[in-house]
Amino acid sequence: MSKENQHWVPKFLIKNFADAGGRVFCLNIQTDEITKPPPKHTASSVGFNDFLIDGMTVSFEDKLEKIETLAAPILKQIVDSRSVSWLTEKQRNKVGDFIAAQSFRTEAFYKGMELQLYRQEFGAVFAQLWRSAFWLSANIASRKWAVMTIEHDDVFYLGDHPLVLQNTANPSSNRDLGLDIEGVEALLPLSPKCALYMPCAATSREIISGYEKALRILNTVDMAVPSETSVGFSLYQAITTGVAVMATPENVENLNYLQCAWAHKAIYSHRGGFVFARHVFHKTPQYRNTVKVRLAMIEPGAGLGKDSGRPF
Repeated sequence: MSKENQHWVPKFLIKNFADAGGRVFCLNIQTDEITKPPPKHTASSVGFNDFLIDGMTVSFEDKLEKIETLAAPILKQIVDSRSVSWLTEKQRNKVGDFIAAQSFRTEAFYKGMELQLYRQEFGAVFAQLWRSAFWLSANIASRKWAVMTIEHDDVFYLGDHPLVLQNTANPSSNRDLGLDIEGVEALLPLSPKCALYMPCAATSREIISGYEKALRILNTVDMAVPSETSVGFSLYQAITTGVAVMATPENVENLNYLQCAWAHKAIYSHRGGFVFARHVFHKTPQYRNTVKVRLAMIEPGAGLGKDSGRPF
């Protein structure tokens, strides 16, 4: 196995949450201890992306680095421009590859399966997940994306399993969450002030049709249409044109809540207080436990399922 320090959250993403000194504040969700490591030694361990498969050592480190290298400048431009309207199909596919891999490459994902699989058994499963990631990537790239930005003093956290899922339309189904399940929304923090929101196709259609239906009703009864500053219009515009939607305090709280709920060991930020995160873990100490992972199918072309074991 390699003696190289290998990340499960890419270093370039962690750097986006570093302070002016280039380090990140890290809240240990088990002990509440706060440390301040450099991104190089954050969300990583020696040889993490190396596996024993059929008696041979197989490393996915170079493959993951390639995906990161292709996606990093695109994600940086999304943060800088606060828009996804300029993305080409090729660029969306590169980001889709990155997000698909991020959905299962973390320590949280592996530890969630630990009762079923030992590390030496997980290599073959990871290889199958890697092959199925091409299907997941296409699913993600085909979605309508929106950039959520914060214009007030709040900030987004970054958890050690940063790609989080939820089903707001049917919360009771949140025990079964997967990128292939209708109604599931995916969210990924990109910086303290910017996150990527990726609803499934059905949710996007509902957002669009719901707003347009409301407009028709208002026009019929000769009432004023919603202003361009309304939440409904902002989300509709973001989904249909790719411009940013301003995150409300409730949006920020929701995403930070999900980062806490899906985390395995740590929450990261460029600020050291972690007031909201401490509140979450104090009120719901079960969130200090790792999210349970269930593989619905692991054949090429199949989706990944997660059993959160908790109501988000």
